[in-house]
Amino acid sequence: MEKTKNKSDNKHKNEKTLQKADSLRQKALYRQSLALLRSTQRSIGSADYENLYNCHILSGHNWRMLGDFGKAITHYEKAGLYAGKLEGQSRQADASASLALSHRAQGDWKKALALLLQSEKIYKKLNDEEALAFVLWSKGGTLRIKGDIEGAIKAFSEAKKIFTRLGDIHAAGYCLNGLGGALRIKGSYKSSLSNYTKANALFGQIKDPFGLAYSFCGIGNAMRMSGSHEEALAYFRKALRIYRRIGDIVSSSYTLWSTSKSLAILDKKALALRSLKEAEKLFGKTRDPRGKIYCLLSEAELKSAQGRVKTAVGLAQKALEAAKEHGFDVEACHASSLLDHLANGSKSTPSHKKSLKKPDCYKKLGLKKPDFSNLPVNIP
Repeated sequence: MEKTKNKSDNKHKNEKTLQKADSLRQKALYRQSLALLRSTQRSIGSADYENLYNCHILSGHNWRMLGDFGKAITHYEKAGLYAGKLEGQSRQADASASLALSHRAQGDWKKALALLLQSEKIYKKLNDEEALAFVLWSKGGTLRIKGDIEGAIKAFSEAKKIFTRLGDIHAAGYCLNGLGGALRIKGSYKSSLSNYTKANALFGQIKDPFGLAYSFCGIGNAMRMSGSHEEALAYFRKALRIYRRIGDIVSSSYTLWSTSKSLAILDKKALALRSLKEAEKLFGKTRDPRGKIYCLLSEAELKSAQGRVKTAVGLAQKALEAAKEHGFDVEACHASSLLDHLANGSKSTPSHKKSLKKPDCYKKLGLKKPDFSNLPVNIP
């Protein structure tokens, strides 16, 4: 009897500790949360599948936010194994959906989409609206990476509708951020700015540092695409301060790339190169193929400005090959269009512009084509 009571007490104690770890995670205190999870895992009994599941799923969430997707995948897969030992299908679906986000971050949107569709079927069967909305939000980001921007906008909008109906303004805020990004890629910069601004107000109100930084970066990118580069840089700095404080190298890398783009357009090439190299280093750490492609494109532009057109063409070709390999339709379109520009000369005169080829890949994808008449090109 005493032994059973001790097991029960220990299980209850671990449950409380895991709740504390989750609270730290929600405050973006990822490393503190991980430290608590590591110490807790050692005290969880081998047959306590529920706490083992929660420990691994939370560890996966923390590592994913810190940009170590390999460790996140390991924890999510372990969580999936423990989910199989528990009753019901919801935990298995949760583990699969979370696993999808890590594969997506490494550029494998096909595997991510397959996992999300599995989870979506289960959530629909269970009539779990909140979980279904999360999958729709996840699908939105996955379709965005694939290059299906209309599909991404639809998924984000549907997710936002459900979260709003359920009264989950926090999750609805992330849908606003997702919409802001998809609308920017489409070329709807005013709508993008509107969504990011709404998200910014919401995350400022509920004091979510990651959501706030995400929206700061988004506002900066919407301003960058509207030509307000100095204002954009101010928002990128705000985002970077928060990302660096919470240890988010994934988001920092994209913010640094955007910073580099605005600096290059303002003809501050030395500063642009510094930000680009820092972004490139972080993309290498997270093994993000999309990020590396964007860096290759920016580097090609900078080489072209130095008169090293042959090197620029090689970099743009490398970016195109990588984009095709991973099935990134938008990035492939950027790369092929840059190659077309470089092939026709990096300094186009008005008369020469007529001879430039006009790839229809943007039209095919339903996107506004950036101005490729001069470098650097302000791609979204």
